[in-house]
Order: sequence, then structure tokens, then C-alpha cells
Amino acid sequence: MLVAVAIAMAFSYPSVAFHENASTGLSAIAHQVWTTAKPLEDGHSAVDVEMRQIWIHGSFMNALDKSVLKQALRIQQSLVGDEPSSSFADASHVEARPDVLDRGYHSPLMYWNDSESIIDADANVLKTINEQKYALTSLGVSLRPATVLAGKKFDKDVVIAADALVITLMNHFEDDAGKEWHGKLQNLKQAVCQDCLIFPGNGQMEHDRVYELSLKPLSLREHSALALAYGCMALYVLISLRRMRAFHSRFGLVVTAITQMTCSILASFTICGILKINLSTIPHNAYPFVVLVFGVENMFRLINAVLAYPPTMATDNRVANALGDIGPISVAAAVQNMIILSILSTLVTPGVAAFCAFAAIATLFDAFFLLTFFVAVLNVDIHRLELQDALAARHNQPRTGHRRRPSPSKNTWFDALVHGKLPFSTRMAGTVVTTTFILSLNYHFSEHRDHSTNLRQFLGLERGRSPVAAGTDPFPAPPMNATLSPGEWMRMQELETAKEVIKLAKPGANSLVVRVFTPLIIVLGGSDRSGASEADEALSYALQRFAKYHLYPVAVAVVFIVAFVFILMNFLLYNQAGDEDHDIAMEQMEDQLTVQHVALPHKLDIVKLINSRGGHFVTVGLDRTIAISVKDNTQQTHRIISVPSNVTGNIAWPVRHVAIDDNGEWVACHGADDRVLVYNSATGSFLSRVIQYPDDHPALIFDFVPLPVTAGTKLHLIVLSSAGRLAQSCLEDGTSSGADLSTISLVGASTFESAASGRKLYTITEDGRAVSFSWIGSNWVQSTAQKLEMDAAQESRGPVSLQLNTELETEFLIVKTSKSALFLNSTTLGHITRFDFNDSGAINDRLFVEDPRTCHGCGNIAMRRITWSSESVKAGWCNLCIFTSSEHNEGHMCLSNSTSVCRPVGGVLRDKLDLSQPGNHAITMQCRPLGSAVKARLICTTPGTWAMVDSQTVLGIRRRQHDNEQPTSSSTATAGRGLSIHQPRQRRNARSTSHDQKAQDERWEVYKLSPNGTDDEIETLELPHTSDGASGDDTELYVTNPGPIVALDTQAVAVAFGNTVKVIRVARRSAWTRRSAEGLEPWASDARASGTERRGR
Repeated sequence: MLVAVAIAMAFSYPSVAFHENASTGLSAIAHQVWTTAKPLEDGHSAVDVEMRQIWIHGSFMNALDKSVLKQALRIQQSLVGDEPSSSFADASHVEARPDVLDRGYHSPLMYWNDSESIIDADANVLKTINEQKYALTSLGVSLRPATVLAGKKFDKDVVIAADALVITLMNHFEDDAGKEWHGKLQNLKQAVCQDCLIFPGNGQMEHDRVYELSLKPLSLREHSALALAYGCMALYVLISLRRMRAFHSRFGLVVTAITQMTCSILASFTICGILKINLSTIPHNAYPFVVLVFGVENMFRLINAVLAYPPTMATDNRVANALGDIGPISVAAAVQNMIILSILSTLVTPGVAAFCAFAAIATLFDAFFLLTFFVAVLNVDIHRLELQDALAARHNQPRTGHRRRPSPSKNTWFDALVHGKLPFSTRMAGTVVTTTFILSLNYHFSEHRDHSTNLRQFLGLERGRSPVAAGTDPFPAPPMNATLSPGEWMRMQELETAKEVIKLAKPGANSLVVRVFTPLIIVLGGSDRSGASEADEALSYALQRFAKYHLYPVAVAVVFIVAFVFILMNFLLYNQAGDEDHDIAMEQMEDQLTVQHVALPHKLDIVKLINSRGGHFVTVGLDRTIAISVKDNTQQTHRIISVPSNVTGNIAWPVRHVAIDDNGEWVACHGADDRVLVYNSATGSFLSRVIQYPDDHPALIFDFVPLPVTAGTKLHLIVLSSAGRLAQSCLEDGTSSGADLSTISLVGASTFESAASGRKLYTITEDGRAVSFSWIGSNWVQSTAQKLEMDAAQESRGPVSLQLNTELETEFLIVKTSKSALFLNSTTLGHITRFDFNDSGAINDRLFVEDPRTCHGCGNIAMRRITWSSESVKAGWCNLCIFTSSEHNEGHMCLSNSTSVCRPVGGVLRDKLDLSQPGNHAITMQCRPLGSAVKARLICTTPGTWAMVDSQTVLGIRRRQHDNEQPTSSSTATAGRGLSIHQPRQRRNARSTSHDQKAQDERWEVYKLSPNGTDDEIETLELPHTSDGASGDDTELYVTNPGPIVALDTQAVAVAFGNTVKVIRVARRSAWTRRSAEGLEPWASDARASGTERRGR
């Protein structure tokens, strides 16, 4: 964002600083006036004034030399004589002149009152010109350097040199002065310029072009139309923002949008100035309109995309996903607008074509600032809203000014239009409005052509007239080294000069038809026209001037604005409640509980609930129905697909094993007849016998696994029983195979994708051996086998799970048994270390390690925290055990007994550090021995049905605790290996939907128990009562014991609740959760399938 602010400031500065600067060579933008200098191809147009010019050149860029001035004075006197009528005059002389003059001239020699003696007496010619550049002549025309000099060179806004003197002769069309001047010009060479070079050589001005100069003030109707357009736009923005509730400051967003569009407009003016695009034909009131149309359209498209995502997603993810969604639409809209503007620019008048170029440039700038500046402010605003909500919840105070209104019962078309939900509103509205506005501008320049106007004339696209290119130069370039051509000089004339000429030649009129002849070029004798042209030195000269006069103010302005925005963002995110409340509020904001109801087609209870790595799950009901719930990551919802009855009718019930792939498309079911049926929810096809279940033993692996083959990667169904028999089938080509991986019974197995070794399969045998298999070709080939350092008779009785951690350079495998966790090298299966639980409860499948690293003292594995969950066998309590290096969770703890002892790591002996060196001693002290670790235990005495997710959080559902009951969780924290217990407080979420007047003991609540919580709180949320939205009848079954329950992702679980599923989610994920999700394979052994059976049933 700060880079965008700096770019905006750098591009906006020239438009503000150089707007009135004559050195820009561009006309000031008209304020309330339509201006045109339109070439007329119609020969029947009545000409009001004829204009002839003489360009007098001396040596290169030396036209202000006194000798050149005196020679130009003699040429001028030979044409107009010694008339004193054009000398300087005050306002009284200007008012006293006749209303209409038949003839007149305009010359730079008027700076010296057309007197050679005054020229000789002038000690500083440049000072005279710069001091009198706005002086009026007796004709009422200002002596601007842009009108009387050509090829000027400026130092800031001061003229320091010129290449030519421009003498302009004007006369009415009926006056004979034109013929008289025409004859004098033919004889000019013989009269006063015998040694001059004249182009054309005969002195005849053979070419001419007729222009219509028009200065039309905005009428009351046009003022009203513009005011109405801007008013409607402001009303649209206010109504749209008023309807948006999910933002902290609507006023701040409005200010941000106005700032963004203002910078886009100013930056566009700068680019148009660099490209020499003349924007003086259209009043400046009209220029912001097209930027506002496109800007508001893009702004609300982005806001609506952000609001489309649920608030439970992280703010950064919401904004990032919104940008991903609107990216193609925004690019398509920008390309569409650019194409339409380019087409319009070829059909409309030159002035409107310049407006189209400005609109195209402004569109690009607006898109750039939208994606950089506005997105950043929007992100900050949403963070402020979340922080305020969290602080209000912390102090039990409602958030003021943001009460949610009841949603209207009916959404009208106008509501959809305001919210940008209509395709027309979001894709074509801005383009249509802009196109209509441009055609209206074009109609203004052609509306006075005829009193009768048809449709084609209204559009300004009538045929039968030759098109006029805006950039066509009607006058040929002079045949010598010149800094400026006559055509370029004509386009540089200022708006005020045109006003004065019209007032002089046709008082009271708004337009004037002028016949402009080809200038007569005179190069004085003895002039040296050699020298670099201005085109060659323009860039270097412009850079020198910028560095001399504007580098310092621009640098100061950019630094100041960037610093101001940086401080402003810190101020907006600053909390006035104090650092402690801020940290607590942020923690609560990250861990807020939400419950999502997933209605399923089951009529009876759910007995199986199986998940996939993608967050999808499949359910099996007692009524022999199967439902697939596919997760929509965009909306954080689930789409329900019922497996057809013709598929379920081919299954031999009951179903023993179920699996679903990561995309939520393939479902496999193992029936009672040992046939495995596979169903594809995307195509509706099914295979009644993919493979035959290998034996009667339970499955350790029953899952879909993508395996590399010669043609790429193909999805396989893999079944591995605890007897060691493997059966697999490729779902794409239908090939099946089987193998006996072990003659000894297996207690654990899993497949992982290793970055170093590819897809691997690990098994743990009943006698305590770890075996790894690599996928080579189309078979599993044994690669390594190692004896584990454990008591196989004791530790292999319960389920054994496997986890692969990839955060370290050397990947390590965690083998978790009922008594300990073994850390192995994933490649060699070499023993790294052992961690004993010393827990009497039944250990859960997962062991969570936080921020693993290599100990610098001994080369062993060190980590910041170890967490696992267990369940008391007798009491049924839920235990959450946490090992940390210190009470403040600072530093790491080494899994070895002492950091001063070297131990072999994966078969490689690490060198012992020299502890006498201070540096090595400091490194060693960063890791503390495991024996001095701090152990904490959180106990929930009434856990109900629960599961642990990768954020080290226990999520569960239980019967609601009565207010007069004692707290149902305990916490222990001990230094070393001791243990003590204290009671934490229970924090109940204020949200409640107990509108059905159920009895207190029939209500359910979800809860969260986390080691990251505030004061070891257990947060609860009453489970909402839901009914069928279609009929209004209660379709939920009476539930006595929820379950099964599975973890969906790093922050959510799904639990069966009768014939429905409740998704319990924490609203935000912490930084550790993201690291854990990246570095740890989420699934261990498929022995977990046995734990998904319904408890107590």
C-alpha cells in the first residue's frame, strides 16, 4: 500500500504543480466552457476572419537577439506600416476602441511598442518579455509568449530562449486588407529581405484550412444534467454503503474511494500531458464522471466479493479469495472498456476522442490503485471491525452503531441492483453509462448543425462527411531545422487567447469561423540553423529541470505522505483498551466458536462418518442410505449428494468400511459379502466389484491414494488389512492387483507423500518392526526395515498410528503407541529419540509437535511444545496434556535427556560442540532438556463426544451444564514432572437460540478446550435448535449420545447428531495452525476408522 501511495503522489504532483505553468505547452483545462478548434471540410461555411502568419527565424534558438528583433520590425513595418494602433493600452483605451475591427495584427514586437529605439535601449530583453507576458494590447489581446513566440525554452516558468517570432495578421473576410497583405507578402523579398530565405519562395500562401473556434459556456440544462448525474451516483454509493454492515467505518471507505479516484484523475492528467493529449475542449466538470463510474463499479464489485465469504474465514483469506474471484471479471471488464473506448475514439470528434483517451488511462490507474491501495484499507477496516467485536465481547458490551437489523422478507429488484447482484449491474452498468455519456458529449459538438436532428446525427456518426483525424497536421513542416511546426503551434494556443480573438472579431458570439493560411517562413540572412533539435534534447532537459526545481518538493511530499499513511494505519489498528485486553481480544477473535447445521437425507441415526483430507465427508445411516457432503471452500458450506437407491441396493449390508477421496467425488464401500463397490458422484456411475476384500481382518488402510504412473498420476483404491494382505485397483483403467506385504500381523500402517522419496507406505508389525515400501512402477517394493526400540508385547496391544513431519530438512516419522512416541528418520527408519507419555489414559491417535528444529547442542530433535489428548478409561474424562520448555513457552526443549550429550540421529553421529566456547554455550542453552520441561494438563470432566484438531484444540459436543453445577474442566501446571490441579472458570458464549422452551437438561452445547485460550477457559456455545426450512416441521431425531466425530481440517470437526451432522469450527486459525498444516501430514493410521463407530451404541 505504501508503494501505491508513493506512486499516486508522484503522478499526481505534476497535475497540481504544472496546471497553470506555461512551460508545459498545454492548454489549461476549461472550467465551465466547451471549447473546440474543429477543422471544417464543408466549403460552404461562411468565413468570419482570415488569419495569416509570418514566422521569422534567426540563428537556432536565437530569435530574441536584438538584431533579429530589429530585422523583424522592418519586415512588420513593410506589411502594416507605422500604425500605432496595436501598442500597449490600458483598460480605458481597450473599451474605447470600435466594437468590431476590420483588420489588426499581433506581434512580439509590441513588447517594445513597435519601436526600434526602445529595443536598442532595452538592457534585458528576456526580463521585458517575462514581465509583460500578460499585458493587453489596444486590441484587447494578451501578449502571451505562446501566441507570439515559437520554439520556446523555459527555466521553470520563465522564458529564456525562442526559435521564431510569430507575427499574426487578421482581417475580416469582406475586408480588402487580406488582398493587400497578400500582395505585400509576394514582394517582401525584394522590399526588405534580399538576403533572406523565404518558404515558399514566391511568397504565396497557397494552402489554407478553415477552423471553427467555439467557446460555449455550460447551459443551465447541462449544469442540471451533470448535477443530477453526480447526485444519482452519490445516492447510489450512500444507499449501498448503508446496507453494508460488515465494515467498521463506511465514512472511511468513502474517503478512501474518493482519494483513490482523485489520484487516478490527477495521474491521468499527468500522463495525458506527457503524451500531449489536448484536454481543453471539454469542461473539467465532466472528467471525473467516467472515473467515478468505473471506480464505484470496481469498488462495489470487490466489496461484494469479500462479503460473499463467511466471516468465519480469516480476513486475509477472504480478501485474497475475493481478489481471485473478481480478477478475471475485472480484467474482462477493463479489456471490454478499453475496446469500446478505442472504437468510440475513432467515431467521435477529436475533442471527445481525447476524452476517450483520458478515460482509458484513468481506468488503468483506477484498477491499479484499487488492487493496491483500496484493498489494503479494506483489509484494515475489516480487522478493525473484528478487533472491536472481540474487545466488546471481552467486556460483555454490545458493539454500538452496528446492530443487525432484521433482514427483509423479500428482496426486490432494486435491492439486487444496489447490492450488485444482477449481472447487468456488475458487468455492463459502468460501460453502458460511460458510452452514453461519451455519445452525449459528442452530440454537443454536432447539435447546432441542423435544427432537425435524426438518430444518426444524435449519435454523431452520420456518414457523408470525411473523417478528421485529431492528430493530422494541416500545414507542412518547414524545410529546415526547426523546433516547432506550425501545426503544433496551433494546437498549443491557450483557451484565453481563443476567447480574446472571438471577442475581438465577433463580439457577443460563442463561435468564430477562421480561415488560417499556411505560415510564411522567413530565415534571416547569415543565420546558423545548425544545432540539436528540441526533440533530441527534450528528455534530458526535462529531467534537468525536474531535478533542479521539483525533485526536492516531490521527495518531501512522497516521504511525508507515506509516513502519514503508515502512522494512520497504526493509529487505526491501535487499541485503546490496553495491550493485555488487546491480546486477549485477538486470541478470542482467532478462536471464536461457530456451529453449522448440515441437513442430510437420512431418516434414522448415522452410524458411520468418514472424512477426507479435503474437508468432505460421507455418512452412512441405519436406514441404509449414504450421503456425500462436498465442502465448498468459498462459502464454507457443504453440498449434499445422496447416493441413489440403485447403488445402495447393490451393497450387501451392513457396510464395514467406507472411504471418500480428497475431491469428494469417489466413494468406496466394503459390504458384508467382501465386495468393494465404488461410486462416482460427479458422473453418477458405479462399479459393483472393483476389488475383493482380501481377508476377514479389519482394514488398516481403506483409502483413495493418487499414485504416479507412466502417464502421470492416477487415483487408486488401496485396501490393506491387519493380516498384511494388500489389494488395490486403479479407478481410471480398472486394473487390479494384490500382494502379501507381511506374514506377521500389522498394528499400524499409512501412506505419505514425501518430498524426497515420493509416495511411500509404512507398516508397523506386531513384533515391533517398522517397514517402508516405495511405489516403483506399478508395485510396492520394500525399501527399509528396522527394529523399533520398544516393548512390542506391551506397546503393540493398542492401535499404533503414524505421522510424517516435513518441517525439518530431514523428514521424521512419528510412531505413536499406547505408551510412547518414537521419532524415526523417514528414509532410513533409524531411531532418533523416544518420548514416553506416562499417561494412564487412552492416548488419542495424534501427537502434535510445534515448531520442530535441530538442537545445536546434540543434533537431536527439539521443539517448542508437545501436545496430545487422552481419555480416562474409568472416569471418561478428556485430558489435554501439554509439554513446554518453560512456563512462558520460551525456547525449545530437546528430546534427549541432556543437551550436552551427543546422540546418533538417523544413523549419523553428530559432532559434539565445544562448550568452552561462549558462542556454542549460548546456542546450547537455547534448548532445554526434556527432564526440566513444564507439563500442563487440562481436564474436562464431562467431555461428551470430542475430537482434537491440528490447532491443538479439543472440539466437542455435550449436554448443556446447569448454571448451578460446578465447572467441568480442570487445569494442571507443573514445573518438572510434578502435578497440581486447580479449577479454571468456564466462559459461556452469549449467543443463544433457546426459543423452543426445551427443558434445561435436554439442551446441548458445543465447547472448545485449547492450550492457547485465556486463563485455560473452556468456551461453550449453545447448540441451536433447527427445523426443516421447507416444511417448518422438526426433522431431527431425539439424540441421547452424539457421534461418531471426525476432524475435517485444522479448525473444524464434524459430529453426527441423530440423522444430521453438526460442523463445529473455530473462526480463525492461528499462525501455528498454518505451520502445522503445512509441515505435518494430517492423517495417521487408518486404524482410526475403528474409532469412528458410534459410541455407546
